[in-house]
Amino acid sequence: MDKTCFYCQCECDDQVYYVSFYVSDEEREEALCPECYEEWLHGIKG
Repeated sequence: MDKTCFYCQCECDDQVYYVSFYVSDEEREEALCPECYEEWLHGIKG
């Protein structure tokens, strides 16, 4: 199953991570490729 990365819009064929975002008090689960997931983790760690 092909998934598209929420940030960079690349196709994630082999590995995909799911993260939850809150938009207007609604939780959304989005797919991230490994590179964007690493950047996202770095961003929330500070």
